[in-house]
Amino acid sequence: MSADVDSQLLEREFTAKDVQAILRSLTGGTERIGLALLNYYARTNLVPCTGKTLSRGRNKYSYCDLILLCWLFRMKREGLPVNRFRRGIDYLRKRLPKLFKDPTDMVLLTDGRQLFTKHRIQDKGQIAEVLTGKKAGQYVWMYAIGSLIEEVEKIIAELNAAKAEESKQVQRQGERQAA
Repeated sequence: MSADVDSQLLEREFTAKDVQAILRSLTGGTERIGLALLNYYARTNLVPCTGKTLSRGRNKYSYCDLILLCWLFRMKREGLPVNRFRRGIDYLRKRLPKLFKDPTDMVLLTDGRQLFTKHRIQDKGQIAEVLTGKKAGQYVWMYAIGSLIEEVEKIIAELNAAKAEESKQVQRQGERQAA
């Protein structure tokens, strides 16, 4: 993927309703994701809307915001308290462009204090150090953040295809009525 394509993908923006639909799809519709909750996360700076364009007088969500919200909801589903992730979200926000370049093999590791983003193959020595090094025996949690990015991309593509099909149907219906 070229740098221009990476840049274009990372510059996408989403309305709160788009984010809500993506999160519902990601959680399989099991999680109640209201606009009030998204607004609360934005208001408390857990995941603020950092998009450059407006929708209904509010900033849209950037692609990075979307990925962070998806990660946050995954952690929430795992039973981890959302507010403990403020530092983790700042860390991920800074590293998201690197994650996006080769998402397939990117993993996120934490020992509860520190957070690491590593490439599963290129950084395997560093991952082994985190898992078996000086702090061996301490609980370490590992999450395949790259697979989340790929899953979100698939959901976005499916939702875009559904919107395009809906638009075509509305257009056909309008043409039939005009004829």
